Amino acid sequence: MNREGTCPVAHGPRGLPVIGDAIPYFKDPLAYTLRMQERDSLVSVQLPIPFVQITEPEAIERVLRVNPDNYQRGTLYQGFFGMMGTGLLTLDTDGWRGPRRAVQPAFTPQRVTANAREAVAATRAVLRRWSEHAASGAVVDVAPELMDVSGRVMGMALVGRDLSGTDYSRAAAIANKVIYTSTIKGFSSLIPSFVPTRYHRARKWSNRVLDGIIRQVIEERRAAGEPGSDAAGLLLAAGLSDTEVSDNLRTLLLAGSDTTGQALAWTMYELARHPQARRAVEREVDEVLAGDPPDPERLGELPQTTAAVNEALRLHPPVWQFPRDAVEPDTLAGRHVPAGTTVLLSVYGTHRSPEHWTDPEAYDPQRFLDGAQDGRHKHAFLPFGGGRRMCIGKGLAMATLVTAVAMLSQRYRLRLPGTRQVRSGHYITLFPSSGLPAVVQERA
Repeated sequence: MNREGTCPVAHGPRGLPVIGDAIPYFKDPLAYTLRMQERDSLVSVQLPIPFVQITEPEAIERVLRVNPDNYQRGTLYQGFFGMMGTGLLTLDTDGWRGPRRAVQPAFTPQRVTANAREAVAATRAVLRRWSEHAASGAVVDVAPELMDVSGRVMGMALVGRDLSGTDYSRAAAIANKVIYTSTIKGFSSLIPSFVPTRYHRARKWSNRVLDGIIRQVIEERRAAGEPGSDAAGLLLAAGLSDTEVSDNLRTLLLAGSDTTGQALAWTMYELARHPQARRAVEREVDEVLAGDPPDPERLGELPQTTAAVNEALRLHPPVWQFPRDAVEPDTLAGRHVPAGTTVLLSVYGTHRSPEHWTDPEAYDPQRFLDGAQDGRHKHAFLPFGGGRRMCIGKGLAMATLVTAVAMLSQRYRLRLPGTRQVRSGHYITLFPSSGLPAVVQERA
């Protein structure tokens, strides 16, 4: 959308003194996001920390790609430091460039191909458990098992360890909640950290688990004198301190494993709800793979499966919003943004914008097939962010997702009990709020 001239950003509801419109926002932030989008693609939201919600791809592109030096991590990123430290995601200055360059070799196409083979082994482990579920016919929550796929793949790629079936997944989920609570809600600052509330106990436990995993990896590598070629090894070989290595590994683990696992759960959920899309994936994997596991180098031969994943990422973007603060005044899609403004790029709202997506609430993988995306603004779809700091693990995440969905679809289907939809939980990532209860059925 191109606009000439400059006008003020539209205002949302003023709300109450001090807290603004916080009550309806925190009651259901996803629904609130869409209501504000109906007002405008740039709208001022009044909370204790006011921000401008952006769902206009043109404006998002300017923030992330065209004028990124003007937009810092800023105020709302302060809550990230307690769980991630200062690393790839949280650094505002050029300090992020060194660690990113150091770990980049861990995410080359060749390394992605090698690490994607872990997805085959990880999915085979899920298939063994699903064989038992299918035999019992019981309703089971399959979400933890799907999370284990990313725990193994990302764990091996980043720290050389299979993190599935450990405390890691729960620790990562708590970290996700802690970051959101301390960032968007800010409630944690009201109670001193030494008070043993449930929140503070969970936060400290999560930190201990993450510290334990990473510290042991660092100590073993330094003692052996061989850093290794995974992300941990590359950071160690770059001469970073233990603290710098730890902070960057925390960032990579928390940003990569939880998001990928949730995306896999949402994809399987949507395929269970939409038989036509599910059958299209099944036909493709039957014809292309003929019963074999997918070769990471041939994932391009599974466009229908890839489209099914992309459409799930559109409806359920793992990271559904992220903030920036404007350093200098700017113009975004014809709207004046003063210096110091916090802008919140709403991936969720952008992905469900009727201006850029026909019938945006529907699950339709055909949007990503046969040139359907031609002419669509490239920043209308950004499940991995955009610009120079796009998620470094995008290639590995997609390879993992396509591999797992293909292998699961070769043998099993999920039947959802009842007619109720699974609701989204919303911290830093979107997740099935009550897990993913389903009956696992073997394909005839």
